[in-house]
Amino acid sequence: MLTLRLAAVAIAAVTAMLLLIGDHPPEFVVADLLVVVLLAVAAVLPADRGARFVLAIGFGAGLGVFTVAFVGVLDEGAMSWPLATAVLGCVAGLGLSWRQYGGVARG
Repeated sequence: MLTLRLAAVAIAAVTAMLLLIGDHPPEFVVADLLVVVLLAVAAVLPADRGARFVLAIGFGAGLGVFTVAFVGVLDEGAMSWPLATAVLGCVAGLGLSWRQYGGVARG
């Protein structure tokens, strides 16, 4: 759970930093803010207050936002390694948090 929380904080912090320096297209600002808030809140929620579920939602939202941005950059003929890393991180975070959430719900 600590690894998931650290990953959520890292993704939220980098995304927030990029928002603050203005390195985002305007159409992604609201979606990126949503990802930052979801992952930051999930990282500090106690486990008994639904942290695993909120982490899964945050990583899922991040996966959607970062995948759309990544495909948009690829469509322009460029490769963005930071976006590729964010997509893979969200895939891993979503899978692990959902697995932990499902394990708690069944157990």
